[in-house]
Amino acid sequence: MSDGLLMRLKGSVVSGDGRAALELTKELLKMGEDPVKVADSVSEGLKEVGDLFEAQELFLPEVMRSANVAKTVLNLVVPIIQGKGSGTGKSEGRIAIGSLGPHDIGKTLVATMLISEGFQVEDLGTMLTPEKVLNSVHDIKILGLSVLLTSDVRRAGEIIKRAKAANPSLKVMVGGTAVNEKTAREIGAEAYGKDAKEAVKIARDLLGERG
Repeated sequence: MSDGLLMRLKGSVVSGDGRAALELTKELLKMGEDPVKVADSVSEGLKEVGDLFEAQELFLPEVMRSANVAKTVLNLVVPIIQGKGSGTGKSEGRIAIGSLGPHDIGKTLVATMLISEGFQVEDLGTMLTPEKVLNSVHDIKILGLSVLLTSDVRRAGEIIKRAKAANPSLKVMVGGTAVNEKTAREIGAEAYGKDAKEAVKIARDLLGERG
C-alpha cells in the first residue's frame, strides 16, 4: 500500500499539488513509512520535473510550484531523518555542503540523505562564498556544491581552487542543473552527482579512494 502512496506523492510533486502532497506525507508517516523513502519520492519527482522542463513540457512557474511542494514535504521529513541520524555520524566521513545560489531544495535533499546514512554533515547554507567554505575546510573530507545557474560555474571553480589550496586532501563533488561530468572536471571537482541517491554513493566512493 505504501508503494502506491509513495508513487502518488511523487506525482503530486510533479503536478504541483501541495495539498495532496501534504496529506500523503502525513499519511505515510502515520503508517510508519521510512521518511528517507518519502524524501526519495520527492527527489524522484523533482528529477522528473527537471526532465520535463528540459524537454520544454513544463515552464518556470510550474517548476517553481513543484519546488514549493517539495519544500513543504521536506519541512516535515527532514527533521525526522536528521533526528534519527544524530549521534551516529562517521567521524571519518565529515562532509560540508552548500548551494551557490539562493535555492536550497537540492542541497537539503543531499544533506538529508547523507545524514540518514550516518555521515556527519555541515550545512553551509545558500549563496556560498569562498570565505564560508574556508571557515570549515580544514575539518572536512568532502565538499559538496550545488550549482544551479551557469553564471555560478566560474565561482564554483574559484571556491574549489581556494578550498583545495587550504586543504590539499579535500575531495569535491558537485551537482545541479548548471553542471555535468565534463564541467565538474573542468572546475576541479572529483565527481558529479545527478541526484541525492547518487551523492551518497559518490561520498562513499570518495572516502574509499582515500582509504
